[in-house]
Amino acid sequence: MSGEVGDDRSTPDNENVSETPIVQAQPVVRTERGFVVPDGHGRPLDGSEPAEDVPALAIPLDSSRYRNCCENRACLYSFWGVVASFLIASFTIGFVTSKPWMGALGVLSIIPAVIILYLLYWRNHNSQVELPRVINMFCWGIVGAIPCAVIELLLTFAFGQITGIKTKDVEKGSRGESIENIVLYSLFAAFFVAALCEESLKYYLVVEFPNGIKDVPTAYGTVILSISGALGFATLENIGYVFQDSSTASIGVAVMRALLAVPLHAATGMIIGLNITGALMQREQPVAYKVLWLPILLHGTYDGLLMITLAIGTSTMQGIALLAFAIPLFAFAYGVRKICKLPVEYFGGEDNQRLLA
Repeated sequence: MSGEVGDDRSTPDNENVSETPIVQAQPVVRTERGFVVPDGHGRPLDGSEPAEDVPALAIPLDSSRYRNCCENRACLYSFWGVVASFLIASFTIGFVTSKPWMGALGVLSIIPAVIILYLLYWRNHNSQVELPRVINMFCWGIVGAIPCAVIELLLTFAFGQITGIKTKDVEKGSRGESIENIVLYSLFAAFFVAALCEESLKYYLVVEFPNGIKDVPTAYGTVILSISGALGFATLENIGYVFQDSSTASIGVAVMRALLAVPLHAATGMIIGLNITGALMQREQPVAYKVLWLPILLHGTYDGLLMITLAIGTSTMQGIALLAFAIPLFAFAYGVRKICKLPVEYFGGEDNQRLLA
């Protein structure tokens, strides 16, 4: 039995033909316009015309697509399994301890991140990067929050020992410190402890971590990974804040963080990803201070205004705190607007191949 066009090898009669690998004379890929020639990564080549008279056996049987589909489903089911387990545990603890609002706290602590990730990835751009990588980056954002919290505690402790300021009293809104000390510690904690450490973690996950920018098929895929890592961090931080106080007052904290803190983390992750891909698309290496200055400024200003307001508590400061509430909304709108204005080459095309180098 002779092979297909371009293959003069013969096959024994007793061999099962269906188990014989198909040798393609010309690889093609299925698109809405028909079968076109793919690039080196199996994606339709830009500007290529549909191939004519493609033999039936020349259509590639892409087993990797089936395998990737299975991996995506397994990751998605595992992710939702973890989310469901956490929610069930929250409701169970609330039932056992006679605190039914614990279940609501569980929902409010993780749902904001899931909704944002759905809107920015699953709904419109799930072909920009593989789902397993997105979930993997989300999980590493959760893991990275632990050493980040340790570093923040050490910096806070060192600052208190050096300056003599009772940092715990300032954080709890005690009037035991002068206005100058309150402002000094609040600015240090906001910019050098929270903003610098947390935004640097998001940058490291994308640029230095093996699962970051390496082999990302499109520029927007890098933005998605940056957002995913930021949301993973925000989720664990949110859980810590929300369950810090098991009273009904935690419901208000959870709602405020769902509307402000989580979108702010997503926005700064978005800006970090956009700055990184902007440098890569210009054939430049990302520079940390150029990527991080705006996220640190936004994050630090938000935290600083809230901390000073909590510590001082005057009506004037409470009015200024309203400005802090506008920062996450502005940052998120700014990031989304930049995404909407991205050139088409950020979502595919030959220019993206420089990201694979």
